[in-house]
Amino acid sequence: MPHITRRTSAIAGLLLAPLFVGVIILVTLLELDFLHSLGWSLVSNNEVPYPSAIARGDVGFLQELNFLVTAILAGVFAVGFRREFRRRIPGAVATAGFCLVVVGVLLNLAPTDLPGEPTTWHGNVHVIGFMITVLGWVIAYSASGLALRGNPAWRRWRLLGWTPLLLVLIFLAGGLLPGDVGFCLLILVGFGWYTVMGSRLLALDRAARDQQVVATVPDAAAPGLL
Repeated sequence: MPHITRRTSAIAGLLLAPLFVGVIILVTLLELDFLHSLGWSLVSNNEVPYPSAIARGDVGFLQELNFLVTAILAGVFAVGFRREFRRRIPGAVATAGFCLVVVGVLLNLAPTDLPGEPTTWHGNVHVIGFMITVLGWVIAYSASGLALRGNPAWRRWRLLGWTPLLLVLIFLAGGLLPGDVGFCLLILVGFGWYTVMGSRLLALDRAARDQQVVATVPDAAAPGLL
C-alpha cells in the first residue's frame, strides 16, 4: 500500500465536504421532478428521506458514487491526520471514530426505502449506516481534540473537538427549522469538519515544505561560494 503523505490527506479532507454537498445539489437539481413526485421540498414537512432518496432516481448512481468517494476521502484524511496526534489513548479512540465514519458512509450505499414502500433489509442498513456515521463524528471529533493536546501546531484548532456539541444543538433545533433544513445543516457541519481540518493540515504541509526549501538554499556568504 503506497504511503499516504500529509499533503494527500490534507487535500482529501479539504475536498470532502464541497464534493459531497456539491454532488447532492447537482443530483437534486437533475431529479427535482422525481423528488416532487414523492412529495418532497426542502422547506416542507414530508417523509422523504432526503438526500438519500436521490440515489433512487434516474441519475442516482451519481449519489451512490458520491457515498463511495466520500468514504475513501474520509479514510485517506484519517490516515494522515492521526499522525498529528500526541496523546496515545485519545488518538486510538479518535482513529476508531474515523473508522466508524468510513464504515457508516459505505453502508449508505444500500438503497433507502421511499415513502409508501415496505421496509426492506437494505433500507434498514442505510439507516444504520447514517447512525454509525453520526456516532463516528461524535467520537472522532471529540477524541481528536484531546489527542492533539501537546501539538503546538494545533493549539487553537483542537478546540473543534467541541463540534459534537454543535451537532447536538443542530439536532435539537432541527424540529424548529422548516423541512429538511436542519438535517442538511447537520450534514454540512458534520462533513465540513473534515474540510476545515484539512485546510489546516495543508497549511502545515506548505509551511514544512517552505522550511525545507530555505534549509537547502546555500548561504551566499559561506566560504568558497564567492
